Amino acid sequence: MTRRVRFVLDPERHVAPTLDELPDDPPPGAVARADEHLTQWVLVSPTRIDAGYTFDEDYARAHPEALDARHLALLHALLVFKLFDDGDVIVPPQQVEAALRWPAIDRPRRALGGA
Repeated sequence: MTRRVRFVLDPERHVAPTLDELPDDPPPGAVARADEHLTQWVLVSPTRIDAGYTFDEDYARAHPEALDARHLALLHALLVFKLFDDGDVIVPPQQVEAALRWPAIDRPRRALGGA
């Protein structure tokens, strides 16, 4: 089963992260990275960032936090706080991409708010 997480990072309005089972193609202009288990893309505009993550069951087993609604909400809030100031993206596009990059399947998990 393929899973998809979507983030809309917008400091002016809260858009909750979504988790569903639909495949996802990067939108035109997005920077995409793909490996065997995870495809991720980022689209940066001056006042909003969109990001998508599509992954398989192997990735979900290695990183169960990717399926945890609380983890995704905390990560979303943290990213909005770190990447925007006064409504503008304050980080260069290459650093935004790095900040939004999810770990590979062989990297240990680091759940936010976990015990």
